Amino acid sequence: MRNIKKIVLFFIALLIAVVLSPNFSNAATTRQVNDEEELRQAITDSQSGDVIELSKNIVLTSPIEITGKELTINGNGNTVTRAAEGWNAAGDNGSLITVGGTGSKLTLRNLTLAGAQKYGAQTYNGAYLILDGVTVDNNGFGGILVNAGTLEVRSVNLKRNGQQSNNGIEIAKGNSVSTGDNKPTVIMNGTITSTEEDNVIYIAINDQLTEFEVKNTDTTVDKILTQGNKVVITDPNNNIKYESNESEEITISGETFTENVIVTVYLMEQTVTIPVQPGTTLTREDVEGKIDLTALGMADYKIDGFYADEAFTTEFDFATPITTNVSIYTKLSPIEVAVPEQKDPTPKTGIENELGIAICVIVASVLAIAALKRKER
Repeated sequence: MRNIKKIVLFFIALLIAVVLSPNFSNAATTRQVNDEEELRQAITDSQSGDVIELSKNIVLTSPIEITGKELTINGNGNTVTRAAEGWNAAGDNGSLITVGGTGSKLTLRNLTLAGAQKYGAQTYNGAYLILDGVTVDNNGFGGILVNAGTLEVRSVNLKRNGQQSNNGIEIAKGNSVSTGDNKPTVIMNGTITSTEEDNVIYIAINDQLTEFEVKNTDTTVDKILTQGNKVVITDPNNNIKYESNESEEITISGETFTENVIVTVYLMEQTVTIPVQPGTTLTREDVEGKIDLTALGMADYKIDGFYADEAFTTEFDFATPITTNVSIYTKLSPIEVAVPEQKDPTPKTGIENELGIAICVIVASVLAIAALKRKER
């Protein structure tokens, strides 16, 4: 019996050891780092899925390159920047952080990339780079290099990057990857802001780039769209925020930008304009939500209906998609104000109340006397 218990306990201990072993556990490991040496060691020791947390600003004496892993570096509001010396070694790509090779994936979160010799970050030859809460500032050649890799923008704030002119996100395919099948891809999955207007997206014309692709997720706030020989970034109302340079030799694939059509809503002497994408179907609630009668000085009116003509003879058809500029005429009517009940202005003396009380007392007395007489009989 004792031998059986020992055997059972042995297998239980063995199972626990296997489960907790790093080689068998799927649990991600989180590593805290305070300087460049610890960061490099953490990247070397990490397995795919691990998270590296920065506790302080990191100054790099040479570029960092990540290959063959899926990692997250959480900056916690800190900055990765370049040391004043040590960036001229042969083979240095000049970027602070590079993720390279198909199957490699890096997420940079809540981090500032500043002062690189060339680029703040680079996604290279099939690698996947995610920027989430990342600020990119004052990097020598440009902010982010998409070098035949994929960039997913979740939240990016671009400041001034580039020496001769601003260069925010550069789409390229360099000589070292010119013969491969990988092509640059930019995916919008959130928002992008820039302190500069020019070349927020820059198409590299003088390298091996022949084609690239832009995509948008279903939930993105801003969008990246094609417009002829360039791409544009639009806001949630489909207004163009930024546009790239143009290139006739490069094929761009992706969703095409289409200008808004305008819905003009007439309210007596006032108008409200609603820009929408062609093919949009508006509801009555959509239109009412854009109308603030108080702000328009019409707080004493209410909306009775929406019509296709000024005479209010044909109701507006909300079921038909809007494909061109269109007018909607709003029928309004004054709000009826309830008239307060008028009170009798004649002052009351109290005589009427006293007379009523007296009559009640007399009637009650007569009834009481009659009752007593019946009782005596």
